[in-house]
Amino acid sequence: MPRRRIHPPTPRPRGLSLVELMVGLLVGLVVSLVIYQVLAGNEGLRRSTSAGSDAQQNGMFSLAIVAHDLRAAGWGLPTADTMVCARYFTYRDDGSTRGPVPDFPGAAPVRIVDGGSAPGASDRITMMWGSSVRASVADGLLQNVTAVPNGTAARLQPASKVALSTVGGFVWLTDDKNDCALVRITASAPSPLSPDTVILSHDPVAASAGLANYNPPDEAMGELAWPSTFDANPRIHDVGALVLRTYSVDNGNLMARDDFSSGTQVQVANNVVALKAQYGISDAGSQIVNQWVSATLGPAGNWATPSLVDLRRVKAIRLAVVIRSAIKERPDAATGQCAVTSVAPVSWPDGPAIDLSNDPDWRCYRYRSFETVVPLRNVLWANLA
Repeated sequence: MPRRRIHPPTPRPRGLSLVELMVGLLVGLVVSLVIYQVLAGNEGLRRSTSAGSDAQQNGMFSLAIVAHDLRAAGWGLPTADTMVCARYFTYRDDGSTRGPVPDFPGAAPVRIVDGGSAPGASDRITMMWGSSVRASVADGLLQNVTAVPNGTAARLQPASKVALSTVGGFVWLTDDKNDCALVRITASAPSPLSPDTVILSHDPVAASAGLANYNPPDEAMGELAWPSTFDANPRIHDVGALVLRTYSVDNGNLMARDDFSSGTQVQVANNVVALKAQYGISDAGSQIVNQWVSATLGPAGNWATPSLVDLRRVKAIRLAVVIRSAIKERPDAATGQCAVTSVAPVSWPDGPAIDLSNDPDWRCYRYRSFETVVPLRNVLWANLA
């Protein structure tokens, strides 16, 4: 009888034991944690690098655009020597408010308004320039001028052969009484009394937000105490198109306003937390800056409202803008407090202090200060010593 072959028993299939599963899960969790920490570190580095790059671009752009306008200040304007003014009269009506032109600097091509040292305070800086190459030429008039801009007596008839500002440009109206009124030309016609010259009109126009009126009507002239006549050697200075631009910081933004244009504030750059400026002044009769002063009333003099003599000593502007990173950094995990910034940024050594404590989270941001000195070259060229 044949023998039966006996096969060994087939092993039964086995899965992972509970211990093996738990070890695998633990290893996976450790690997995931390591990967997360690496990614979180790289993301934090990327955020900081990106924020630093954005802050640098904002700072360089903000400083460059303000410095550019400062270099233009004073161009196309009569110097204080050629147009002596004891009082300045200006007017602006944008359809909703009317009165003197805001922040008008008078004889100064640049005027700083000191913001003080309160938390979050910034300075305000205004600069003005024109487009005429003949601004310092005093053009005499054929007639005494009635300042009220309604009627024939308000027309400006130059006595010399001059090509004056086109319609829409500005002229200063003045005389030996040293009252100076800024008016805008609304019409130009050939003069029958003096060949090759023109008769200029400065009538009020309908005001709106898009087109302001700079010539006061009769009632406004009374309210603002404008001079009624210019009858002591009346003359005009042609300044052409005028720019009066004011830079300030508002809610973390660098803002600009042009009061001879729309008159509305526009954002120039964001994450700007401070704007600080000082005058660079020389001794009388000199062009060399030997002192920096804030626009305040203090031991150095009254630079909040400087006199004409002191204005001639201003030769340069020192300017600083402080930029904040756009991204708020996370607080320290152990203390719950932000430690990214512990000391407030500075404008420049021995410069105006910067206090950011109006924002309780100011330490959670990174800051950079950008500073420059801008010589007022148009003042220097005019040799206003």
